[in-house]
Amino acid sequence: MQLVRPDINIDFVGMRKTAAIASGLAVVASLLLFFLVGPTWGIDFTGGTEVRIQFLEPTDIGEVRTALADLELGSDAVQQYGPESDNEFVIRIQDTTVGTEDLQQEVTDLLAAKFGPDWIQETRFDAQVGARMTVRYAGSAVAVAEIEQALASMEGVRVRPAMDDNTVYVELPGLTSKIEKAISERLAGRKFEIRNVDSVGPKVGDELKEQGALAILATLALILVYVGFRFEIAFAPGAVIALFHDVSITVGMFIILDQLGWTHEFNLPMIGALLTIIGYSLNDTIVIYDRVRENMKRYRRRDTSQLINASINETLSRTLATSITTALAMLAFLVLGGPVIETFALAILMGVVVGTYSTVFVATPMILVMEDIRPWFDRLFQPAAVRRTAAAAPTAGAPRTRSEQRRLEREARRRGEKSDDDKE
Repeated sequence: MQLVRPDINIDFVGMRKTAAIASGLAVVASLLLFFLVGPTWGIDFTGGTEVRIQFLEPTDIGEVRTALADLELGSDAVQQYGPESDNEFVIRIQDTTVGTEDLQQEVTDLLAAKFGPDWIQETRFDAQVGARMTVRYAGSAVAVAEIEQALASMEGVRVRPAMDDNTVYVELPGLTSKIEKAISERLAGRKFEIRNVDSVGPKVGDELKEQGALAILATLALILVYVGFRFEIAFAPGAVIALFHDVSITVGMFIILDQLGWTHEFNLPMIGALLTIIGYSLNDTIVIYDRVRENMKRYRRRDTSQLINASINETLSRTLATSITTALAMLAFLVLGGPVIETFALAILMGVVVGTYSTVFVATPMILVMEDIRPWFDRLFQPAAVRRTAAAAPTAGAPRTRSEQRRLEREARRRGEKSDDDKE
């Protein structure tokens, strides 16, 4: 299927400076948004609890929010999950201390009543490990069973000994239990079930955030090496710069959507979407790189910019066909897939659009930039004796333009490769 005329000849290379300015501004703006404003981090990266519940009869989201109002979870904590007909809701809480303040005070009061007001030396609520309260007391050691007896009136509380002397851990009822109890009391007679509970500690969230960033950076580094071996080193930087461009702008657009009120959490599926964008965009870039390499072998005397322009135009129909079909598939997921896959589908949709642009206007024109700076690198790393010999050589017939210089350098490299093949 041909989406464009076979003889089309758009001067993409001629627009590279304008595209470079636009892309540079977009990337800088995205980075500023990321570091100054930041995305809406999900529970995967901030820590917290996510509870998914389903009612067996029609239930409005307003009723669920009213039932949980006393827990002070926040107005956005309860969200519809899937179609309204499923009567399923998700409750996301990032602050693990929510709903535990009264319990902590009750523990303190009961222990003070049992052992005296001066018995407790220190209490500490450790959000890193869940709803757990550390109690350090004075005097001689007290049996755990005796402390549990003092707290017997509190439902769901457990006491465990700590490694330190005169210290115990008091495990408070989790958020899930409080949610279940509140709904049972406020929506009496409504049958429901807890479908899923996910909890992530803040330390784990920080580790996941760091690992996600490292995964993206490691992917870009490996791609730099792969493209350098697969083609030649002049092709590699353009591919990686284009991929960094795609990821940065996609994240920047999500932050803008957050500021406009269409919030999408930045979580592990989002990291997966960014890695998928990298893979998709790289595949698109390699198709054009292959054509550029073929044309360089076929038309050895043509200018590099003409070869690149011709290669982009020759593969333009394939590039557009692939991008449009992928975008349509993601659009279907976005509209029909529900909230579970919405963020992932939207990220891929953005990535396809940005990736198609970067393949044509960022990755491929970077070959010209690398060809221009290659002589500088060659001179920088050449032995001093070779540089003196080259400087003393006659300049008759020397190339007058950069394009001619690039063409002659390509021919010299190919002659060297052919000579090596003949020796073998």
